[in-house]
Amino acid sequence: TFYHGYDAEGHYHNALLETDGNEYSPRAFHEDEGAEPILTQLDHHLDIDIRDDQIIQQFKACFARKGFAHCIVAFTTSGIIVNTLSTFMDYLVTLNGADKSYVGIVGGTFQLFIMFASLVFGGWTDHSRKYYFVILAMLILGAFALALCNTDLDSDAGGALRWHLLVVAILAGPLQPLSTELGVEVVYPLSENTVLVIQQLFSNLLSAAFIPVFKALKNVGTVHDEHEMFEVPVFTFSFYMLIIIHACSTMYFATFNGKYLRYEAEEEKKAKKEAKRERILAEMQANGGYGAVDQGMN
Repeated sequence: TFYHGYDAEGHYHNALLETDGNEYSPRAFHEDEGAEPILTQLDHHLDIDIRDDQIIQQFKACFARKGFAHCIVAFTTSGIIVNTLSTFMDYLVTLNGADKSYVGIVGGTFQLFIMFASLVFGGWTDHSRKYYFVILAMLILGAFALALCNTDLDSDAGGALRWHLLVVAILAGPLQPLSTELGVEVVYPLSENTVLVIQQLFSNLLSAAFIPVFKALKNVGTVHDEHEMFEVPVFTFSFYMLIIIHACSTMYFATFNGKYLRYEAEEEKKAKKEAKRERILAEMQANGGYGAVDQGMN
């Protein structure tokens, strides 16, 4: 339930928690106090009440839900991978001396694959509600795809690297919309915009912080001695770091313990509507209405 108003002592409250019939219950003001702005419309006047600490309250309310941190980790991992690979796409695509025109072709295809894969996986999970299973499977497979990219950094394997980059796009790209939907499930009835803003904030900040590190580590472990038979390609250690981040995120997400609160609320509404329908039909049959007529005809 959503409650806002003044308590017995004259203090203003707004909350999103169930109150068990008592609108002044302490539980109603515990975690979601002030998490959402208050919209009040009287005639042609719309009043919006936004607290000074609105953003802080939204963060506290979301992270108080079990499973929301796991959604942040999955979303941020996808953002780091996609943004990092997009930043260094020109080097990765032209690794074996390919023409610069390949950068636009592969880069554009990379983004298209992210979009189409997000639509396909997103549409299927919206109907099946198997967010956890799909995200975990994509995280596991994505780690292997990144490992393949790492082995293809040799200039002689530039063609294989381009194909494996597109595989990473299919596996890493949809993690963002899927993680957002799962986040909305676990923080219900908080706003979807609140979930997306928090996830985007973490993803953009950590991506911006990791990209310079990825570049700084590109020559770590490389060999420049002419007498050495094997040479470690550039960006090898950088990809190791990317794989480690992805693997750690996968292990953490596997411990997901959130509840599908939005799904439970929808099922509860359906159950109440069905119970109301059955009650009305029972009353009509008892009073000799259409239900009784239909029963007599059968």
